[in-house]
Amino acid sequence: MSVLDEELHSAATAAAAGDRKAVERVMTTLWPQVVRYCRTRVGGSTQVTRPADEVAQEALLAVARELPALARSDHPFREVYRVVRRTVADAHGSAIGRPDIPAEVAVLLRHLDATAREIVLLRVIDGLSVHDTAGLLGLPVGRVLVVQHEALRTLRAKVA
Repeated sequence: MSVLDEELHSAATAAAAGDRKAVERVMTTLWPQVVRYCRTRVGGSTQVTRPADEVAQEALLAVARELPALARSDHPFREVYRVVRRTVADAHGSAIGRPDIPAEVAVLLRHLDATAREIVLLRVIDGLSVHDTAGLLGLPVGRVLVVQHEALRTLRAKVA
């Protein structure tokens, strides 16, 4: 379990038991990452009628409803990612949330498989560390690095 997972697990366990300070700690800890993810994925998209910060608030409410599941999980941050991703997808009205990115980049990203695309978005666009990305996706750190390297090489070849 990563340090982030351990901290989140501890706070979620206390929050699920009714500790209001722990609920506040969970929400305060997650807010910057959730809002950054939502702003990246929703941004000024014409497909979404609500601002990204509203989607982030809705995502955190969904996370709050999942506190007992977070407390039981060995990887609570992965569960948070799952809930937030689903909330963003619902905001888009589709099965997958699409980032508000330039059309040229979107076309390039279509050349990647879903895992490679998600790794590039999390690492390059969202700025997550390799460890956080690996934890979110349930992949070994080495695999994230290899997939990212291959994906960026593929994108460079398409641009050249």
